[in-house]
Amino acid sequence: MGLFKSYEREDTPAEVQDTKPPVSTKKTVPTPSRRDAEAARRQRLKPELNPKQAKARERQIRMENRAEQLQKMDSEPGRVLLRDHIDARRSLSQWALPIVMVSLAFSMFASGFSMEVYAISMYSVWAIFGAIIVDIVLMWRGYKKLHAQRLPNESTKGLMSYGFNRAINIRRFRRPPPRVSVGQII
Repeated sequence: MGLFKSYEREDTPAEVQDTKPPVSTKKTVPTPSRRDAEAARRQRLKPELNPKQAKARERQIRMENRAEQLQKMDSEPGRVLLRDHIDARRSLSQWALPIVMVSLAFSMFASGFSMEVYAISMYSVWAIFGAIIVDIVLMWRGYKKLHAQRLPNESTKGLMSYGFNRAINIRRFRRPPPRVSVGQII
């Protein structure tokens, strides 16, 4: 035979015919029109939702975007340092809301007894507000010194209000949760 090798099939026609699956000659479903086929394709790619499902989907997308934005904002170095600074401190500010609520409730009940007790309870609420302001000012002064040492080229813009909101929250309810323990040196 030489250089060229003959490639002949060794299968017989009867064996080949047995291995083929049976072919159906009748169509069971009519061919869809072009418009129907394109509509079905669009539906698969971008399903049409009823109004309730659309609102739920939009709400989910908004929540995911908000979570992503919050995570991005909370990972800024100035905010991380401020959170650690506040969480490492013992402060009156974190107990501000419960103390004020108790004082106001006491003043409501005291108003029925005598005006002197009522006046004392109301002045105590103002004294608590004053103590909170002093505590926040001391916290901010300490943070500015720490910020100048650790992050000299970063701006403190917007951090005071963030720190105020974090400081007046009870430690358990702060978000993101505290990373440092109370009294820990950061």
